[in-house]
Amino acid sequence: MTDLSISPQERALLAQKNLEKFWLSRLRKQDPIARIGYGLWCKSADDLKREIILGDAEYWAHKGFPYWEFMARSTVVNISVGLQKAGFKGTVAEMRMKVREVGLEVAWHHAMSVERDYKKKLGTEPGLLSKKQISKYHHIAFSLFGIPPDSYGGTWFGAVPDNWELELYGNLYCHDCDTSD
Repeated sequence: MTDLSISPQERALLAQKNLEKFWLSRLRKQDPIARIGYGLWCKSADDLKREIILGDAEYWAHKGFPYWEFMARSTVVNISVGLQKAGFKGTVAEMRMKVREVGLEVAWHHAMSVERDYKKKLGTEPGLLSKKQISKYHHIAFSLFGIPPDSYGGTWFGAVPDNWELELYGNLYCHDCDTSD
C-alpha cells in the first residue's frame, strides 16, 4: 500500500503556489489524479512525455503521451469554457492566469480531500480517492469561480446523473481510483 498522505513538503509547495512540483510529488506517489494535474502544470510536453516513458505502464493505463497530453489540453479547454460561461472576459494572458487560479484551488481541494479520506477512513485504501470524491471537490472549487459543474470532465451532461457519467467516463482519467466512497 502506497502512502498517499499529503506531506508537509506538498503543503509547502501549495503555499508557494508551485503546482508543477506539487503534482510531480503526487505523481511519484502514483496518485491517480496527478496524471492530469502534472500534465496541466509541467513546464513542457517533454517533461510529461519523460514521466510517462519512465513511469509504470499500469499507472499510465498503458496509454502513451498523446493520450495524456490530450487529457490535459482538454481539461484546460473545459476550464476556459467554464470561466467564459461564468462571465469571465479577459485576454489570453488573463485567461491563463485565471485558469491557474482555478488550478490552485483544485489542488488545495484535492489535498483537503486526501486528508479527509485518511481521517474518515473512507474507501478501500487511505488517501486513494474515488471518482465521486474527485468530482465533488472539482465542483466545489469550480463553484468558487462561478464555473458550472458540467465543466468538469467527468460530469459533462447536466441531464444525466453524475453517478452514471462517472461510471461511463471516469476510467478515461482514473482507471485506478478507489472504488468506494
